[in-house]
Amino acid sequence: MARGEKHTGPARSGHQSDWQLYRRLLGYIVPYWWVFALSLVGYIVYSAGNVLLADMMQFLLDALNNSEAADSGLVSRVAYGLFYEEGMDRLEFTRIAFPLCLVVLAFTRSMGFFVGTYFMNHVARNLIHQLRCELFDKMLVAPSAYYDSHSQGVLISKITFNVEQVSGAVTKALKIIVREGLTVIALISYMLYLNWRLCLVFLAVAPLIALVVSVVGKHFRRYSRRIQASMGDVTQVSNESIGAYREVRIFGGQKQQSERFHSASDYNRAQSLKMALLDALSTPVIQTLLAVSLAVLVWFALNPKLLADFSAGSLVAFLTAAGQLGKPIRSLSGVQSIIQRGLAAAEDIFAQLDEEEEKDSGQVELERARGELSFRHVYFAYPGTDEQVLQDVCLDIPAGQTVALVGRSGSGKSTLVQLLARFYQPSAGDILLDGTPIDQYTLASLRNQVAMVSQNVTLFHDSVYSNIAYGTLAESGREAVEQALDAAYARDFIDRLPAGMDTVLGDDGGGLSGGQRQRIAIARAFLKDAPVIVLDEATSALDNESEHRIQRSLERISQGRTTIIIAHRLSTVEHADRIVVMDSGRIVASGTHAELLASDGIYAQLYHQEFTD
Repeated sequence: MARGEKHTGPARSGHQSDWQLYRRLLGYIVPYWWVFALSLVGYIVYSAGNVLLADMMQFLLDALNNSEAADSGLVSRVAYGLFYEEGMDRLEFTRIAFPLCLVVLAFTRSMGFFVGTYFMNHVARNLIHQLRCELFDKMLVAPSAYYDSHSQGVLISKITFNVEQVSGAVTKALKIIVREGLTVIALISYMLYLNWRLCLVFLAVAPLIALVVSVVGKHFRRYSRRIQASMGDVTQVSNESIGAYREVRIFGGQKQQSERFHSASDYNRAQSLKMALLDALSTPVIQTLLAVSLAVLVWFALNPKLLADFSAGSLVAFLTAAGQLGKPIRSLSGVQSIIQRGLAAAEDIFAQLDEEEEKDSGQVELERARGELSFRHVYFAYPGTDEQVLQDVCLDIPAGQTVALVGRSGSGKSTLVQLLARFYQPSAGDILLDGTPIDQYTLASLRNQVAMVSQNVTLFHDSVYSNIAYGTLAESGREAVEQALDAAYARDFIDRLPAGMDTVLGDDGGGLSGGQRQRIAIARAFLKDAPVIVLDEATSALDNESEHRIQRSLERISQGRTTIIIAHRLSTVEHADRIVVMDSGRIVASGTHAELLASDGIYAQLYHQEFTD
């Protein structure tokens, strides 16, 4: 992890062993079991082909030596059984049969490799697609507190970097395990068939190889976790620097951001190099062990007593099979690093998938509310903290009334409306809509009653039309969208865009002014036509002329709807039916603009300060 960077890891659902994690990962293969079966058949054919290639050496050498054992091999036995006729010259027969068998074997082996590899990739890519979609969908229903405790960079890294690590564990590792594992089993079985004593001599080195793989694997897992964490930090710093490039430049923060990024990237580099060192060391160690085993094998094989029971072809076939074991064993030992990286990522992903979703205990489906709101002795502290952001808030808002919440920054205004939409649950107290506690409504039906425009406008990389007719509003129709644009006084600049409402906006509305972006967001709220409207500094980015237009529009749309306005600019709330003043999480005053000015309290101080400044 980069020095000075805070990383919040995944919530653990309990320790799981490597096998438990991998078994859960392989559970995603079940829907594609028949494709996996085809891949397995292909790799069985490929592995059998490797054995028969070694056996071909026995066929050739015994024929060249005119040995009586010329037809004792697997391939030669089939060839002699099908095509050899009594009296034929064995060498001449081998001259014709061997090339034909070699071509047929090579073609069959290649087809097995193709079928195995293609269908295994088919399974793996479907698995990764499903896993990535599940992870993304889970994030869409995660509680707000989850986003408070995880940086944006870490969450994006889960979907991109971590899932790709799992892809390696599934795509590449699974191919190696199945293909090379079957090859090893087939070759060892063939060696046991030829001479079980020599085979056991060769296998004596297996425990040492397993020890090396086990030790290296434990270190791989630890370094993989660190690499994942550091990738989250790299992504976070990148997102911040790119998204806030104007602030970085205007405040001269290039050096600071560069140092943060270099620090995060340097930590990632250091951990990656440690993993590369282990990977580079493990392979030559295993190769050396295999070479020693093969040398001992040759020494035993050349014993005259053993040679008496072995034809030259059988001996060469045995040594060829033993030599062929080197590549698959090296691949299988190297797959440990891929698996451990994937398992570390899978552990992180499954921890995310096991997170609790946003609670929705409501049973009542609300069609359309009247808009009567009541906050009764509401207390709230953000998860993980003891500080009460809201304290004993009591507030009744009749249906159709426009209420402004004002106060200094941090007084709890925005938190109050966050509770209304059930992004958080009160620590104590109740919030009622039309006389019913809001936690009795289903989340979807409750949020359908609320339209919200915040100070920080979110626009998607899509057309203007799709940004307004978003989500449940997608079927609204162009005429309704045009009316919403008119109501938000946004039609004039939209018509000047290259493709009008069909113009695709840049990231987060790039290319539009702050006021234009905010008017699109207001049009979206108008289109929703919800009985409760929350305007959180909704006019803060507008010039005076646009603000005047929006104020008239807001007054018109507020008729018959409950409207909550959160504002620092008190000039925008003078005509509210009621103004509620908050300070340190409490309601300290309430009344009309004139009444609050006359009381000479906090509101009067803020008002005079605004116009004095």
